Amino acid sequence: MKLKWNLKTVMDSSRQLLKVENLTKKYVIKNTFFKREYFTALEDVSFDVKSGQILGLVGESGSGKSTIGKIILNLIKPDEGKIYLLDKDITGKLTKEDRKKISIIFQDPRTSLNPRYKIKDIVEEPLIVYNYPKTQRKEIVEKVIKDVGLDETFLDRYPHELSGGQRQRVAIARAIVLNPLLVVADEPTSALDVTLQLQIVNLIKKLKDEKGISFIFISHDLNVVGYLADYIVVLYKGKIMEKGLKENVVKTPLHPYTKLLLQSLPPDHPKNRKTFIAIKEDTDLKEGCEFRGRCPNAQDLCKQKPDYKTIDGREVYCHFV
Repeated sequence: MKLKWNLKTVMDSSRQLLKVENLTKKYVIKNTFFKREYFTALEDVSFDVKSGQILGLVGESGSGKSTIGKIILNLIKPDEGKIYLLDKDITGKLTKEDRKKISIIFQDPRTSLNPRYKIKDIVEEPLIVYNYPKTQRKEIVEKVIKDVGLDETFLDRYPHELSGGQRQRVAIARAIVLNPLLVVADEPTSALDVTLQLQIVNLIKKLKDEKGISFIFISHDLNVVGYLADYIVVLYKGKIMEKGLKENVVKTPLHPYTKLLLQSLPPDHPKNRKTFIAIKEDTDLKEGCEFRGRCPNAQDLCKQKPDYKTIDGREVYCHFV
């Protein structure tokens, strides 16, 4: 079965594959006759993903990273904002053909793989959904399992017979079996030990380089994102604090939150130990800059929301840069 889009065309690294524009998502946390209170999961989030690019979404728990992924996949709907795939508005209305172009890798393969299915059935299932001929499915499954670093002997096993890293490779095989243009990887390494994390990260980089697949890599670990991503978006409480090319964000961070994330990383050697800056308790302030309650540089001006500033090709949400 032939793909209905020209992969060579969309692999052009200068072409915009996905555009996320002013996404806002709120959840009702208190609803009474007199008052309704909301939790803001995302506020005015915008970024682009180019073809063949890995975009890293980084931030601590509750920053809105996974919410963005779910909205892109149409698992939840935004309150405001638009999403464009190859200039087509897909906000809240992914067609079957659109879904073929976007896939996902879940965080924990123990829960995302059906324990009653053999590996060959798990990987083959998307091909069945999209009516690939049976004669083609076996060949495609055997090829894709090799693409993720496993061999054909794994196809007759069940998920419980595999290690954590092997299960995640199966999950990646299922995600790329339809040759998607974009894969949302929702913390795919967080359930693995450090050695396996590096293997999975290198596999994702290899798939990007060899197949031209774009990735949105969601993680709380700026060290991993800094190694893998081409472009980084730093989120805090649903707001973008800083975004720009990986080299700029990691080497010369501008926002205080990005600096704190980098300073929290362990040193590569004990002799390079550093003194950590004390992080304030978050007082959950209702006005001004979202990071004001924890920022070591907070001043009275921070009681007002800052505007985004463009500096050296990146955007920073802070009064004092």
